[in-house]
Amino acid sequence: MIHESSNVKLHNLTTRLWNVEFFHEMGLRLAHQLAVQSALIVLLKGKADLELGDRVIRMGEGCVYLCPGGRTFGVSGYGSEPVSVAVFNFSFYHADLLQRERLLEIETGAWMIREEGTALSSAERLHSICRKVYKEFHHVDEIKRWRAQLDFQELLYELIAESSSDSKNDKIQALERAKIFLEENYSEDLTIDQLSEVADFSSNYFADMFKKTYGRSVVDYLGYVRMNKAKQLMLGSETLLKEIAHLVGYKDEFYFSRKFKKEFGLSPSAYIKKRTNKIALYGSTSLLGYLTPLQIIPYAAPLHPKWSAEQYHSLGPEIPVHLDAYRQNHNKAANLDKLAAAQPERIICMKELESWEKERLKQIAPVYELSLETENWKDELKALAGWLDRTEEAEQWLKSFSRKMKLLHQHVSRHIQNPRLIAARVCENRLALNNSRAVNEVLSKLLGCSMVSLPEDVSDRSLLTVEDLRKMEAEHILVLVRQDSETLAFWKSLSSSPEWLSLPAVKKGGLHIITSYPWREYSPVAMEQMAESAAALLTGKSP
Repeated sequence: MIHESSNVKLHNLTTRLWNVEFFHEMGLRLAHQLAVQSALIVLLKGKADLELGDRVIRMGEGCVYLCPGGRTFGVSGYGSEPVSVAVFNFSFYHADLLQRERLLEIETGAWMIREEGTALSSAERLHSICRKVYKEFHHVDEIKRWRAQLDFQELLYELIAESSSDSKNDKIQALERAKIFLEENYSEDLTIDQLSEVADFSSNYFADMFKKTYGRSVVDYLGYVRMNKAKQLMLGSETLLKEIAHLVGYKDEFYFSRKFKKEFGLSPSAYIKKRTNKIALYGSTSLLGYLTPLQIIPYAAPLHPKWSAEQYHSLGPEIPVHLDAYRQNHNKAANLDKLAAAQPERIICMKELESWEKERLKQIAPVYELSLETENWKDELKALAGWLDRTEEAEQWLKSFSRKMKLLHQHVSRHIQNPRLIAARVCENRLALNNSRAVNEVLSKLLGCSMVSLPEDVSDRSLLTVEDLRKMEAEHILVLVRQDSETLAFWKSLSSSPEWLSLPAVKKGGLHIITSYPWREYSPVAMEQMAESAAALLTGKSP
């Protein structure tokens, strides 16, 4: 794939529309997913927040945003009205100048649509063309499907033309520009007048719209941004408190201390004392599941809103150094450089790392290698606790875990007699059994469920058909659907097919969709959360 360039010649490009989906429901929630190809996200009706990578963007009706291929996005609707969203998955190609019969894919990016998004000047035109492309793309007539490709190019043309103009007619986008400006210049002596100029609104109108849109006043949001940045500065450097106050925009350190205590319940000095460790995690986000039982918040850790959503939102502001966790095998060198600059006291990494990574880590600080492929996570937790001098915390957590699992087992047994289960996973265009160690341990050993095996006459044990599921006669089916555009399109087709809908478990409400986290992780915290989630799904009651 060719990387994006400021010298993109639009007249040399062509496109391929791979898929179109429409979503319309109250409280719409599209889980954070990987866009295999570039995704164009259009809010046609209602109000929604777009999670684009690690950014959260408030969208207005008619807003269009681009998620480049290989990155992640999610959509969350809010308000009292249904939300309508269209998602177009597509690729750009241009001719190879040396071999003209060959087309090369080119990455989309800032040259296509502004970072703050864009919108057609006519909302009606946007609605019309989006619905037209959707209808044509899913038409039985081949010539209609070809027409969808042409009309999608027309949509792109209008969006790129609109994006390249100086049009600033969308109120939500104008607020987003001001919000981004605030987040990038929080240390300055910002005023509402200054921010309203960025949005091109009057001061009173800007202040009113900001609070209605984001749920916080401009002043409160500025304070929120400053306080979270102050947390990271306190833990991420040896900077004096007076200097930190100045760095985040407060001239008076005593006023800053009062604001900090009001926001977080303890003074800056008490907060720093509480967080004296400088333990870093390197490799997998699963490592976080080993530190929480030990009551440790790491100094540095891999975080991403898709792969570690819960930790990203709950622990993100508490962790000074965020390592890139977009893909486990990507950006290794940059992560190692960032870790070296952070100067942690100890590092916990995966035993499965490459030897050159381990050598580099050992040059930075003492290293503990934790195996995520272990047969016994409890022993791994105890050993790690010994290395960190947290044995007492580990023992207390394990006792609490044992008591909770006993109660969950009893809860499931009271509501279901010997429940027969199938755990499956959907990846790309394949359905298969989910026989991961974590899934089997939670469902079979901890909750006492009976895991149904594949029929003996199945030749390809890596594949599962709807007919196989019928023969297995399970009462409950737990399905993990990989969150990427290709897999989601296949799952939508499969789960709406007559064969799938006629499965006894599906007809009786025994189909349960489970999420990547915690169900793809093997760590102490993930095991606890899987057991709690499974017990609630199977019984319809929270234990």
